[in-house]
Amino acid sequence: MARPMCESCGMPLKDEVKGTEADGTANNKYCMHCYADGAFTAPNATVEEMRHYSIEGMTGSGWPRFLAKFMTKNIGKLPRWQKADTSVP
Repeated sequence: MARPMCESCGMPLKDEVKGTEADGTANNKYCMHCYADGAFTAPNATVEEMRHYSIEGMTGSGWPRFLAKFMTKNIGKLPRWQKADTSVP
């Protein structure tokens, strides 16, 4: 069975990193870095901006830059970026 992952950045979606709805309940599609309080944290971000943000976050956590770039190369294929209107989850 495939692990659930954030549909915006691809981060593994463990309970402790799930985003939240406006009422505080966990969101099962997005991580806390991409979605909080019922809205995207960067609603106007482009795929390339999300990729850059993800690479910076990963390298800041100790990931080698080449591996962070590799792990984020398919962000544009995730469900958030396939929708015509990316402002609504």
